[in-house]
Amino acid sequence: MKQQIIDHLADPEMLEKLYRENRAEFVKSFSEVSNDNDSELVRFWQIRLTPEPVVKTEKFSKPDFLAVVLLSLFSGLLIKLPELFSQIDSKFFYTRDLAIIVFNGLILYTFWQNRFFDKRKLIVYGIVIFVLLLFVNLLPTVKSDSVILSFIHIPLFLWCLFGLSFVSFNYEDIEKRIDFIRFNGELIIMTGLILLAGMVMTALTVNLFLVIKIEVLKFYSQYVFVFGGVAAPILSSFLLRTYPNLTSKIAPVIARVFTPLVLVTLGVYLVAMAFSAKHILEDRDFLILFNVMIIAVMAIIVFSISELDKSKTKDLNVLILFLLAILTIVTNMVALIAILTRISVGLTPNRTIVLVSNILIFINLILLAKNLYNAYFKENQLVNVEKTVARYLTVYMVYTLIVIFVVPFIFGFK
Repeated sequence: MKQQIIDHLADPEMLEKLYRENRAEFVKSFSEVSNDNDSELVRFWQIRLTPEPVVKTEKFSKPDFLAVVLLSLFSGLLIKLPELFSQIDSKFFYTRDLAIIVFNGLILYTFWQNRFFDKRKLIVYGIVIFVLLLFVNLLPTVKSDSVILSFIHIPLFLWCLFGLSFVSFNYEDIEKRIDFIRFNGELIIMTGLILLAGMVMTALTVNLFLVIKIEVLKFYSQYVFVFGGVAAPILSSFLLRTYPNLTSKIAPVIARVFTPLVLVTLGVYLVAMAFSAKHILEDRDFLILFNVMIIAVMAIIVFSISELDKSKTKDLNVLILFLLAILTIVTNMVALIAILTRISVGLTPNRTIVLVSNILIFINLILLAKNLYNAYFKENQLVNVEKTVARYLTVYMVYTLIVIFVVPFIFGFK
């Protein structure tokens, strides 16, 4: 092998052939030959054969794991308050406070992970959570669409607070915002896997105890489900930071597989809808489901954008996302026409919020479609797509604040 390498030091095709035939022997022999020879081809092979550095994963951190346990126990105990204090109405409590408790545990753990101990900003966060708790618990208990809309948008606002904690309040950093969106996809995957594993383990445990005539399902439903459900997203965040490669390769694959499937499904659905007996202008439930679909597709587009490969030019995934954005714009226009038709007979909280949310998504889709078009047909434009995604998060945060704190008063809690 050594002599063959010496004989063909100026022949790149032959060197490649020798390398493929016996890689181990080639690497060993070339290291001996290269010291006595110097050329562009030799230097190229020296670089090529240099071992890649081993990427070390973070060590298992006992303090971080202890924080996971303590925050999970604390959040679980808060969720159990209606059982600990009978005077607390469980329906009232869970409707208003459940999302706050779950997200608060995840946000506090994110502060700990980032080693973010800025007292002033942490105090501001504490005040925001206190005001939110006070506000939602003082809202009237009467049947009110505007109040229900406020409850629905609380998780969205808390998700925005989670984003602020993830970037350590450095909200002007576009790259960190994109990292946050990407992290959300990985967090959902990891949390889903943990919950699935927990369900399998629970089913196995319950049935094993049933065999020996011991009933443990009640205990599991009252304690394991509660504390495990709260702990799942916090534990997922811990695992993703400790072992960053766990889902980093899964998320892009999911994005690439699901995006074309969603594109085909949405296209077929729009065609089928035109021949359906159900009419979106007349059926309220159909319109609600239609808007849920638009939001879901929008979320898929945003997530898929964060997983695009910047190194590629004329990336087919960019073209697929562009076509999906165009198709979603058409879908959104159908929804807007239906909403405007319903608003013509009277303005209600539900119709107003659905209209505003559709307009915001419509504008976002147009901006994304424009940037995706440029990213595919022009060079070095993909970064503009990510900037649009990151900057528009601020719009959604302002929107959720208005729905939570302003809309109930505008409609007089009706």
